[in-house]
Amino acid sequence: MMPVHAVKALADLDGHVFQGRMLHILPSTIKKEKPEEGPNAPGASTYKKQKDAKDKASSTSSNNWNSLFLGTSAVVDSIAEKYNTTKSKVLDHESRGSVAVRVALGETQIVQETRQFLLDNGVSLDSFSQASAPRSGSVLLVKNLPAGVQATELEAVFSPHGSLGRVLLPPSGLTAIVEFLEPTEAKRAFTRLAYTKFQHVPLYLEWAPMGIFTAPLPAKKEEPLQKPGSVTETETKPAPEDESSEDNEEESIPGTTLFIKNLNFSTTEEMLQDVFSKCGAVKSCTISKKKDRTGTLLSMGYGFVEFRTPQSAQKALKQLQNCTVDDHQLQLKISERATKPSVVSSRKKQTTKKQTSSKILVRNIPFQATNRELRELFSTFGELKTVRLPKKVSGTGAHRGFGFVDFLTKQDAKNAFNALCHSTHLYGRRLVLEWADSEETVEDLRRKTAQHFHDTPKKKKQSEVMESIVEQMETGGQED
Repeated sequence: MMPVHAVKALADLDGHVFQGRMLHILPSTIKKEKPEEGPNAPGASTYKKQKDAKDKASSTSSNNWNSLFLGTSAVVDSIAEKYNTTKSKVLDHESRGSVAVRVALGETQIVQETRQFLLDNGVSLDSFSQASAPRSGSVLLVKNLPAGVQATELEAVFSPHGSLGRVLLPPSGLTAIVEFLEPTEAKRAFTRLAYTKFQHVPLYLEWAPMGIFTAPLPAKKEEPLQKPGSVTETETKPAPEDESSEDNEEESIPGTTLFIKNLNFSTTEEMLQDVFSKCGAVKSCTISKKKDRTGTLLSMGYGFVEFRTPQSAQKALKQLQNCTVDDHQLQLKISERATKPSVVSSRKKQTTKKQTSSKILVRNIPFQATNRELRELFSTFGELKTVRLPKKVSGTGAHRGFGFVDFLTKQDAKNAFNALCHSTHLYGRRLVLEWADSEETVEDLRRKTAQHFHDTPKKKKQSEVMESIVEQMETGGQED
């Protein structure tokens, strides 16, 4: 216990023979705590560095975005603060009911309150439901915030990167909307702050959908947000018009962008814009570049030119095809970047399916979830008729990851669907809800899944060939 005793033991016992072996005692060194944490910390492992770098690089991908994402730990903190209890009591597994269902219901309540707060502050909720909708260039969604965050703390983080417009923080404080007055400043903030530590959690940033606000930025509401910078009223009034025009400019029209190959490595963007501006107004001109070992940017030999109208792009495609710029013959074609959102347009069809019964099809159910937990979750919204979790193989306890929840009334089913369809997680997996047909069975779902993921005509042809071979063998055996 005392340092003096340790020094005495070191002096007396070093080199002492114990059970036929000589003891060699060395003084220990105190491990210093590293004040710096994160991927660039001196003691950070290689795996942690690679994982954090990968997460930060993928933060700009829309595949990873969930507009109403809430961290599980922050949800539990918010529930404990709201009901004046402790986090350990919320997560007590010995209490009545499932802990996973308790957290899922708490998350659902917070999402509902957040949606109502956004609706009261002029936010269009319909913009969140469109998966393939174009994204704004000046409004950010800030997610994974810890419980108890204040709007002033967010302003202190984002204001160094540009002038802020509206900063909306719901009562739960877990998801916020930050508006910049300039798209370039918003892009700089996104690049520098995505997946960086805020307090003790990483920030998840996402570009907000286009047209997220139903009204332009009011000058009165901007004054309290601009206390640190003391922006005058005359400076803030033109902001809404500029922002709306910039948002419209950010939205690219299909057929206006040309992909240019075989560029000379010495060709600059200014030279390229001078050549293509003869065919119409050029909106943007970029040449793809990469860094060499010394850090200098080098051209990759291709680029993109975006026009204001598709007519100008078609004119340039006809007139400038195979033209020579810096002794290089250019190859032009319409870029496919503007048509990428059509790949995920199938998501819209799922949201437009109308209610025809009181039965809900629940997908993406975690395999550790039970029938009792699913019943406990949905019984909060009304009396249930049946809850079914189809199993993989008869006799085993594992289910197939989807189930059917049937209510006694359509109104209770509608209430449950509207509450849980936005962003409710059970054991960390987001539940996906769809309206099920009353006559839909497990066999129907299997048939639909097979038609969607497999090429059934080929399988039928193969089975027909096998049947004919078997028949020929049988007939041959009978003749013998």
